[in-house]
Amino acid sequence: MKKKLKRISLVISTVVALSACDSASSDAKRVDVTPATPSAIVDKATKVIPANLIAKAETETVPEAKAAAATNTSKYVEGKHYVEIFPEMQTDATAGKVEVIEMMWLGCPHCYTLEPTMLKYKKNHPKYVEFKQVPAMLNPSWAKDGETYYIAEILDPKGEAELITKIFQAIHEQKRRLNRPDAAKRFFIEQGYTAEQVDNVKNSMAFKAKIKRAQEISASSQAQSVPTLIINGKYRTSPYIAGSEADLMAIIDMLAKKERK
Repeated sequence: MKKKLKRISLVISTVVALSACDSASSDAKRVDVTPATPSAIVDKATKVIPANLIAKAETETVPEAKAAAATNTSKYVEGKHYVEIFPEMQTDATAGKVEVIEMMWLGCPHCYTLEPTMLKYKKNHPKYVEFKQVPAMLNPSWAKDGETYYIAEILDPKGEAELITKIFQAIHEQKRRLNRPDAAKRFFIEQGYTAEQVDNVKNSMAFKAKIKRAQEISASSQAQSVPTLIINGKYRTSPYIAGSEADLMAIIDMLAKKERK
């Protein structure tokens, strides 16, 4: 019986890992729960998230990914494991760089599951790759979370405060609904920022430019779900169509090499 339950658990975990959130996804089950003290969320995030995401991304190896990358990449078929984007998207990469974008949504459990792999890729990708995370703007709810993402990015440009990681944890571990009015502002105040700092970011040209660009990428990518990976504005793939995270990373490497000038 225990073996049977273990097998069922493994199947469920695999299905979750290879699923995606489509643009009709609802976050109705999320609630905004304000901790008793500001330190409550900080302490919990410090204990839980770095262990699950940051430390995992920095220290763990992924032999499956290495094995997949070492195999014959001809097994990856256009139209099955990745698709060509037509018309080709405009990219913002530095000259000579290959742009790799992860379109994601902070409320997506599959993006949360993929985050350790993306953090690792962000630290270890080839020098000719320029990697970016872009919040998907495929519906109004996602757009609100996208605003929260960019507020965090502007407040914490070097990632020293780990705001994105803590937001993921707040949404998925604490079930907070940060896309409700003032909920995100309360969250940033809990992290030590002021309401004025948050308002200044939202009124800044940099913030508005990031939102506009995210809207353009979301529209021109033709993606209907997240997480979605876009390679140099020409190809689109995901853990779901790739088959596994290992295959996903191998496909990204293959297509990035193909696009290298």
